[in-house]
Amino acid sequence: MRSLDQRFRKHGPRAAGIRRIGNPKKYKRIVAVLGALLLTAGALTGVAAPARAAAQTIVSLTFDDGNGNQLAAEQVLKAHGLVGTFFITTSWIGTPGYLTQTDLHTIAGDGNEIGGHTVTHPDLTTLTSAAASAEICNGKSTLESWGFQVNNFAYPFAAENASVQSDVKNCGFASGRGLGDIRSPASCPSCPFAETLPPANPLVTKAPDEVDSTWTLQNLEDLVTNAESTGGWLELTFHHIAVGTDPTLTISPTLFDTFVTWLAARTANGTTSVRTVAQALGQPTTPPPPPPPPASSPFTDVPSNYTYITEITWLATQGISTGWVEANGTRTYHPLEPVNRDAMAAFMYRLAGSPAFSPPAVSPFADMTTQTPFYKEITWLSTQGISTGWDEGNGIRTYRPLQPVNRDAMAAFMYRLAGSPAYAAPAASPFTDVTPQTPFYKEINWLSTTGISTGWTESNGTRTYRPVTAVARDAMAAFMYRYNTSFPRS
Repeated sequence: MRSLDQRFRKHGPRAAGIRRIGNPKKYKRIVAVLGALLLTAGALTGVAAPARAAAQTIVSLTFDDGNGNQLAAEQVLKAHGLVGTFFITTSWIGTPGYLTQTDLHTIAGDGNEIGGHTVTHPDLTTLTSAAASAEICNGKSTLESWGFQVNNFAYPFAAENASVQSDVKNCGFASGRGLGDIRSPASCPSCPFAETLPPANPLVTKAPDEVDSTWTLQNLEDLVTNAESTGGWLELTFHHIAVGTDPTLTISPTLFDTFVTWLAARTANGTTSVRTVAQALGQPTTPPPPPPPPASSPFTDVPSNYTYITEITWLATQGISTGWVEANGTRTYHPLEPVNRDAMAAFMYRLAGSPAFSPPAVSPFADMTTQTPFYKEITWLSTQGISTGWDEGNGIRTYRPLQPVNRDAMAAFMYRLAGSPAYAAPAASPFTDVTPQTPFYKEINWLSTTGISTGWTESNGTRTYRPVTAVARDAMAAFMYRYNTSFPRS
């Protein structure tokens, strides 16, 4: 015959001969007391109470932006058999201080996840829905064009609202990581210790504050052990793992290594595991693609480790620029030379797919003849409205073919080449040297939104565009390569 405590546990108080109480709160108190008494009785009779299984705890180590020092951090994870998720701002990849595409393939090849983090890292809540969608979707499509499976997203600055969440979902992401909704060392003392699995709202998954320079090893360990006390999912967010970088979002390599070593040992308890975001959410994954072979430069003055080697090589293979043939038969690109307006016309024409076009018998520009180099391309540019030159008065127009193209005019060229798409420029530019009164303000901000150019990050953390700086040929290769990502050649 089953004992009283066995019947109580399996079928509830009625089966144990206990009458149900009308007041639910009072009923719960009585059940709790009876349960304690029954467990005590079991202990007294030598029957052990069944042990409660510890709730599973999953820790995800996430890394934002694609900072260059994250490659060394990934190697620390690899050495301990752990993996993470790297949320990538695509326009920063390959620029000084950031990871390269080769780095990303190395990271993915070690079992880590690549996630989306927009093209240029804006506060998405300040953009129009169309602009926000472009940031989110173009970042995803760029990563996918590089060969990565991209399912999950992290909001820049953790800024989101219902409209942005909808954009994230419509761009094909399964989740979006927020920040600050899990108990953190210096904030949200009433917040839970961990996110639930599955999350209540996968488009805004809860996570602690981002890790910064004020955090200690004890802070990091406490987050994990607190999560273990309840079970659930803990996403930790890192930016810089270095010394001498952004002090607010940096922890030292020593602290990171010590924490990862501790965490790896912690996983041996059987209740805590370290997984990527995709793994934590139970998403199917495909094997990462093999890394691309090192680029072989077609130009003797562009070494294979050059910053823009991928973009310049692509430009050559597409026939957009074949450089110069030197006397010894080798080819050179002259990467640091400025792009003149005649060459810019040729670049635009070829980037558009070299469409059929018959140039006029008489030049529309007073400073050009039909024998001027790139006459066909320049007059095509004019007929398309991409550049109409200068009105010198008295009905005379000039093109100034040998004049270098500045970065502001380059933005206008590319915007018009794209068909002058509908775009509402922001009230305030992301660039400190560009105001609403700056010529081509709309076009410059469009260029930034699409990720074609993100300007320079200055030592104080601000961004500049340098609109009246001449465009160098290496940078122009990068601009056209990124343009083609968003507006593929026909």
